[in-house]
Amino acid sequence: MKTRVNRLIALLSLVILMFSAIPMLASCGSEEVLELNVYNAEEYISEKNVKWETEDIIEKFEEWASGKYGKKVKVNYSTFGTLENMYNELQLTKKRGSDGKYVYAYDLVCPSDYMIQRMIREDMLETYDVTEENGSVVYDAVDNYNDYASDFIKNLFNSKEEENIVSGEKLSWANYAVCYMWGTMGFVYNPKKLVETNSAIDKNSILDEDGELAVFGAELEEALDGIVNTWELPWIAYYKNLGTIKNSIRDTYALAVGYVYRDELFKFRKLWEDGTFTGDEYQSALISIFNNVNTKFSDEFKKLGLSDEKQAILNGLFKSDGKNTVDKVSEELKLLKHNVYGFEVDSGKKDMAAGKIAINFAWSGDAAFTLDTADEEEGAELYYSVPREGSNIWFDAWVMPKGANKELAQDFVNYISRPECAIWNMDFIGYVSPIAGDEVFERMLDTYELTVDPAEAAENELTYEIDYSYYFGNISDEYKTEDGRVIVYSSQDNIGRQLTTQYPEKSTVDRCALMTALSRTELTAMNEMWSDVKVGDISEGFLIAVPIILGLALIWYIIHAILKKHGIKFVRKPRNYGKLIKSERIR
Repeated sequence: MKTRVNRLIALLSLVILMFSAIPMLASCGSEEVLELNVYNAEEYISEKNVKWETEDIIEKFEEWASGKYGKKVKVNYSTFGTLENMYNELQLTKKRGSDGKYVYAYDLVCPSDYMIQRMIREDMLETYDVTEENGSVVYDAVDNYNDYASDFIKNLFNSKEEENIVSGEKLSWANYAVCYMWGTMGFVYNPKKLVETNSAIDKNSILDEDGELAVFGAELEEALDGIVNTWELPWIAYYKNLGTIKNSIRDTYALAVGYVYRDELFKFRKLWEDGTFTGDEYQSALISIFNNVNTKFSDEFKKLGLSDEKQAILNGLFKSDGKNTVDKVSEELKLLKHNVYGFEVDSGKKDMAAGKIAINFAWSGDAAFTLDTADEEEGAELYYSVPREGSNIWFDAWVMPKGANKELAQDFVNYISRPECAIWNMDFIGYVSPIAGDEVFERMLDTYELTVDPAEAAENELTYEIDYSYYFGNISDEYKTEDGRVIVYSSQDNIGRQLTTQYPEKSTVDRCALMTALSRTELTAMNEMWSDVKVGDISEGFLIAVPIILGLALIWYIIHAILKKHGIKFVRKPRNYGKLIKSERIR
């Protein structure tokens, strides 16, 4: 009896325990998860790689943020191929919020300069939590960026304004965007193949008896002056089918504008160098030129606030009517597509490293990655050049679409602005972070075997001197000269290679202009031009043949229908395959 009672008590205890556990299980099953929806370009953030000593930044942030909030934090990370695809995705997924205004499916997005301007204009973005200090933005929740970002980048974002056409509010870019990566546009090139292919080049001054490069770095750039550092490069007939250009409307448009006005741009650069125009005047005019679609240059130059004398000089230099720019670009791109291997967005990096092509129109980050890949695979020694006539300087930045979880989004931006995260990103993807404190500077010195000590430079024959004061002005005084400059000493062989690809000299940056957002009319004209150029990839014979074939097919269909109506049928005679032996039977 006692045994039965004990069993009954045990059974009742088990039942009570099970029921008491139900709330606990329900609680576990409904654990609150904080989610952050991030939309970034493909292959554009560090992942764990033992060889490169990089970490998975998304995973690291999730661990850190989960500790901060005491809840699980999950990053839903998505990628896009082009900025236009990203913009369209945002438009397709937007919904009306409780206040009747649109909200978007992502908390953080990483577009480029001209797209950021467009999103500001169209009232698509939240502002960061900021405080104004001495006319500049200081982020309340992105301390790492405040502390470590290059003043060059911060000043640029503070100096550019954009108007929200819905609210009428006009604020600096810094209120809406925190820079993620930046760089230039130019050409990755294989100097050996270019020299071998071009009979107009004096090979004896560049190649040795075995056909290998005899000069490198700065000397090689000088030997190829006027060939590799000009927008004309992919149009050169000697290099037919050896180059690729971007399947990106804005970037390739800038390429063609540089080519169309290459003579005028080169002369304008000389006027800036001799002091006729100030740096700001030169930059402002470059922006007007490279972003011109169908407006008169004289009208554009009027907006720059130049003196009558300087405006007259520019009008005399750029005599072509700017209203024809988009037409000229179309004409030249149609010619170019027959000289290049093709259009690409990402495949050019591998094709260059593998030696399949010898010229790749590239963003500087992709260029650095390509040079690294070629070196690791013991392929050709590749170089990168920014056209002397002027080019594009670009910025990618984190913005928060309307309806974003601002607190968690700003936490993410603050986290990846840590120096160690900046270094992981740069090592993994090849692009350059705006984070430029001591740790990043030391990493650059170690990576490229540079020094700030003149005596050490002389001892190691580091004869090339670069002034990086414009970019690394926020580093400790121990790295600076007595007059406060940041001077590094380098081997000549670093020039044109990874060092100056990632960290261009000031003279290179000064001749690069930003892309700007275009009006709807300009976008329409540019898109029509692009469609015309791309459709033209189809041969004329094919375009003629298609309607003929369709017409014949239609005629046959009508004849067949008429004959069938009158009881006439076409019966195909069965084919005699003969007797199959066992080995020929299809299982």
